[in-house]
Amino acid sequence: MRTSFKGLTALAFVTVTLSACASNPKVEEPVVQTPVVIAPVKPACYEVSDLQRVEIPAETRTVVGISLIENPPYDPIEQRTEQKIVMKQAQVFYVVTNPETGNQTEVSNFCSPDVVVGAVGPAPGEAIGAPSQG
Repeated sequence: MRTSFKGLTALAFVTVTLSACASNPKVEEPVVQTPVVIAPVKPACYEVSDLQRVEIPAETRTVVGISLIENPPYDPIEQRTEQKIVMKQAQVFYVVTNPETGNQTEVSNFCSPDVVVGAVGPAPGEAIGAPSQG
């Protein structure tokens, strides 16, 4: 069997052409996306109307005072008065409630500067409802 040079050249050309077409597929590396965590945005300040007010009442103790006024020739005049004395002042603070967990967090950054928080009302040792001296 004799092969011609033209036949060999054609066969080589066809082989090269077909091998060029049948290339290996390019393997693409999978793109790993980093998870995006959206943190809840905390406002710079809170409006008091959006918060829940929490008030811890004052701890008091009731004392009885007896006044005795001499009134001769009659019996002395006795007067009994009850007073509530503050032992620990009332406390007021504001909280924001997390809607997902229900947990409450105390808030101190208010948009309005005239919000009163902390100890309120009569100071320890003062009587509740007594006229203030001033």
